[in-house]
Amino acid sequence: MKAWRNIHHGGKRRDGAAAADKRKEDMIDFSVNVTPLGIPGNIRRAMEESLSRAGWYPDDSKRNLKEALNIKYSLPVENICVGNGASDLIFRTVFALRPKRALVPAPTFAEYEAALRCVGAQIEYYEINHEDFQVKADICGQIYPETDMVFLCNPNNPTGLLMSKDFLMTILKRCEATDTWMVVDECFLEFVRQGERYSLIGELAAHPKLLIIKSFTKMFGIAGLRLGYLLCGEEGLGDGIDKFGCDWNVNCVAEAAGLEALCSADYENKVLAYVEAEREWLYEELMRLDLKVVSGQANYLLFEAPCGAKEPLGEWLLRQGIMIRCCDDYVNLNDNFYRIGINTHEANKVLIEKIGEWLR
Repeated sequence: MKAWRNIHHGGKRRDGAAAADKRKEDMIDFSVNVTPLGIPGNIRRAMEESLSRAGWYPDDSKRNLKEALNIKYSLPVENICVGNGASDLIFRTVFALRPKRALVPAPTFAEYEAALRCVGAQIEYYEINHEDFQVKADICGQIYPETDMVFLCNPNNPTGLLMSKDFLMTILKRCEATDTWMVVDECFLEFVRQGERYSLIGELAAHPKLLIIKSFTKMFGIAGLRLGYLLCGEEGLGDGIDKFGCDWNVNCVAEAAGLEALCSADYENKVLAYVEAEREWLYEELMRLDLKVVSGQANYLLFEAPCGAKEPLGEWLLRQGIMIRCCDDYVNLNDNFYRIGINTHEANKVLIEKIGEWLR
């Protein structure tokens, strides 16, 4: 494999609109996995009010957010790192801990590999079987004393499949036996019913090799602000990781949005119910079209389109003004696989109609 793979992301409205000869606002975007209900009113108001402070430098300590997270999770503030989205925290973590050898599932979120490449880490892959797309216990057999770091995503991106807490604890015990950092990305767990049953946050105090990444972006629709946080088991590690990047990485608008988001449980419940219903509807409709669909439990679905068509599904939909995420840049997937974010019911209906038209 080449030292640097070409990794792309969804949400490229400018490029999509140019390809479809449409306005950016007229594109229907399934290539991202963000709440379909938009930014809640209380967060929007907090963002607007924060603009009066835009002339000041933001607080480089992120103290207000860290103290609010301390109250939420009962973790010392020095064990918390707040960043410019989950990706910022992934890179800071890797830059701080500098693993020489790391293990990542395949497929999973590409930013883990991108960060590891920057420090010259040797990357090994746990290849997920396409029969059920589940991470299984044999992953422990690929964690050696020489393995410095393991990345896991729960639910996994792009499959949307969950790993149980007991199963994750088995992997964590193996990591502790080999003195390996275990980084768990829980950014999509808010979209899972009773997601706290799958979270390892409650285990942090007893397990210093454990780190957990969370994000405000997806649930609250603030992808353009970039805001996430890292929770660490080792004392003081959050402060240490924060030093491996630029200061002022959280602006005043993002800070205001995050503080308001931490007291927006009603909105989270509303989004969860909506996403559950629409995900089930989309799953059934994709199955009705005889597509192979992974029964994920997050706010996105992975499916495989039939090959051999004159024009790939993603390119054909793009000309119709619909953006979906081709997964050809994921290790262990190819350009027949697509991920779609759960959208509004109206948009979801259009997508199913268009896929049916493409299949015909």
